[in-house]
Amino acid sequence: MTDNAPAAVHVPGGVVRRWAGALLVNLVIGIPAVVAAACARWYAEHGHCGDEDLRRRDLDGCTYDQIENSGFVLFGLVLFGALVLWLVLLLDVRRPLAEGRPLAPRLWTLPAVLLPYALLTAAAAAG
Repeated sequence: MTDNAPAAVHVPGGVVRRWAGALLVNLVIGIPAVVAAACARWYAEHGHCGDEDLRRRDLDGCTYDQIENSGFVLFGLVLFGALVLWLVLLLDVRRPLAEGRPLAPRLWTLPAVLLPYALLTAAAAAG
């Protein structure tokens, strides 16, 4: 008995499903990346503000809230940055390799991690 079915059948929906799944995973990873990116942006602008600025007459251009919140923002940046890195390594690298799937769809859609932050920033600027 021979099987007349072809060895590999190309299903167009499988390609779309693989890329759409990879895009969706990276968009979900983008949710905690919003917090990490917002913390990084705040810390780049106000991270120089510390307790030693309280001794200065001009506070080095810092407000009391910026001086007080600098440590919390740095903690959030490290925490959420580590979470995003862990999710990327787990969901975009380790899981596809363990399941024998190609990495290309996950890695090509990796910039979509920043899409939620870009959309929220654009919406805040517009409104």
